[in-house]
Amino acid sequence: MCDPVAMITGGTALLSAAMGAAQQAIGVTQQLQRAAGQRNDFNFLAAQQRNAAAVDETRARQDEQAGEAAADGARQKAGQRLGQLQARLAAQGTDLSGSPLDLLGDAAAAGAEDALSLRYEGLRNAWENRVRGASRQAQARYYETAAGNVDPTLGIVKTLLS
Repeated sequence: MCDPVAMITGGTALLSAAMGAAQQAIGVTQQLQRAAGQRNDFNFLAAQQRNAAAVDETRARQDEQAGEAAADGARQKAGQRLGQLQARLAAQGTDLSGSPLDLLGDAAAAGAEDALSLRYEGLRNAWENRVRGASRQAQARYYETAAGNVDPTLGIVKTLLS
């Protein structure tokens, strides 16, 4: 027959081994869940950065259009000023050569300078938005790489070793 003490000791050892295996299985499951959560977090952050980059590109296009519109407005305004100046000079009976011609040239140059300045400002703002968007795209690639590098096996090995 079997010794009752040996049976109890064997049963306790078997129960202890089963409990240890169950704890390891729970630890492995937790590691897998943690890894999946980290991957999801990184993918979410990447998506946020990609969306923000798309907004930056939209803003860049709007800045370019606004710069062009402002430059066109400045050219029209300069043309009107130039026409008013010519009309005033002609009403006074001024010959449009020499000094009055210089005056008209200066007015035209000032208008062109205003138009170029406004266009440049729009292009500069667009460039800033595109640089910001490129930075966000790079950040998104980093998060995607980080999501791909999440490896639950190290945590699982630690769980099994402990």
